Amino acid sequence: GARAVLEYQLFYRARYAEAAFASCRDVRLPATGGYAIATMCGRYGAQLCTAQRWLDFQGDKNNGLAPLQIDFRLLPNGSEPG
Repeated sequence: GARAVLEYQLFYRARYAEAAFASCRDVRLPATGGYAIATMCGRYGAQLCTAQRWLDFQGDKNNGLAPLQIDFRLLPNGSEPG
């Protein structure tokens, strides 16, 4: 039968995830003046959003945007995936 990927794990260094999140955190939407991150962090909104919560929302197949479930795992800086 046919096979398909329905879910996968993605490993990021914590430093990389934090830097990516920081680069998006203060972006504002011209139409509303609100923070773009508010729509990218699910129930946490802009104020309670963290890098892990941001990635968790991006990878949640129930968010209406992600094509499959992505389990983002943040690795301590300097460690190797196990």
